[in-house]
Amino acid sequence: MKDPMLEPYYSCDLEIPIVRIEARSKEHAEAIMQEFIDKIAPIMDDIIQWDEADWEIQKNVYSPEDGVWYTE
Repeated sequence: MKDPMLEPYYSCDLEIPIVRIEARSKEHAEAIMQEFIDKIAPIMDDIIQWDEADWEIQKNVYSPEDGVWYTE
């Protein structure tokens, strides 16, 4: 019998840009992201094995003087 760990498998890199998080603060945004990961983890658990999720919360502020958004 073949060792299942030596069987071919598929993999990919998945990037999902999160363009807006409705949050009161950076800490609140972090908590929302963690809740999102916690909710998708059980769905993925049996079929998809994944590494640690990695993200960086950025604060985006609109400057009316310049008419553009800046990342803090």
